[in-house]
Amino acid sequence: MLDTPLSLITDILLPNVRGLVAKRLRAQGMSQNKIALLVGVTQPAIKQYLDEDEDDLRGKLGEAGLSNDEVESLVSNLVSLVSSGRREEASLYFTTFGLTMLSQLKLCNFHRRMNTSISPDCRICQSLYREDEETELQLALSLLRNESVAKLIPEILSNLAYSKRDAKEILDVLAIPGRIAVIGGVPTPASRPTWGGSRHLATILLETRKRCQRWRSVMNIKYDDGVDEAIRSSGLINIKVGPSDRRDDQSIANMIAAVISSCPDVVIHLGGNGVEPNAYVFGENPLEVSSKVLKIAKLCCEPS
Repeated sequence: MLDTPLSLITDILLPNVRGLVAKRLRAQGMSQNKIALLVGVTQPAIKQYLDEDEDDLRGKLGEAGLSNDEVESLVSNLVSLVSSGRREEASLYFTTFGLTMLSQLKLCNFHRRMNTSISPDCRICQSLYREDEETELQLALSLLRNESVAKLIPEILSNLAYSKRDAKEILDVLAIPGRIAVIGGVPTPASRPTWGGSRHLATILLETRKRCQRWRSVMNIKYDDGVDEAIRSSGLINIKVGPSDRRDDQSIANMIAAVISSCPDVVIHLGGNGVEPNAYVFGENPLEVSSKVLKIAKLCCEPS
């Protein structure tokens, strides 16, 4: 039978991730029938997933090439989406994740162990996923529609930006005009993302990418003692700059860029006279940024 890389997503990643999602939902007190409805399988299948050993499920994903952090982020994000009834978004998120893993050739070693006839120089998966900045940003915004994240929105509001790989100007950076505010208890974008939607975050990304090209996405969140403790507890690498009374976009971008060469996850601007402190969370894409923000939010805003 013809072997294709897509079988790695459907036959390896999907069942093991489903098992971990089912276990997480069950731990939240959800019934097997409810889990089956949310996950999209039968109740007997859910029972089978729940009977499996969690370490075995995680181990299989690790053998496939996923890191512990990638597994935890993937499962947590899927649980957040399906538990709020957003199954289509969960499906799109998982599909995007799987195709990205393939296109980045992260599953190749595992695939070659399964099929020794695959040549060492095979690169066909590189063309399986064509980057779509707008779709990825919309998915990230969907993940951020979480009550715990609402407590991280600063007085000046938040925004989430994503730059083109070869960004040279503000119009090469996608963001939300009007920013992200808390409406009905959840972070909600004021409008659809547009290119050039945030001069502030675009200026920061354009400057920081001169020193750390890995980071193409950034979100600003509030900063206080509670957020500081959450960032440190999360294990995310962070650096502080300031305080400074300079509030113009270029001055703040220059301060952040000056310490970004080591590619920290978070740069904290301590604010100044009339300047609200903010933490800037960076990542390779907005899905990675949203996962880091959710990690901070969980440690900061949910009871232990």
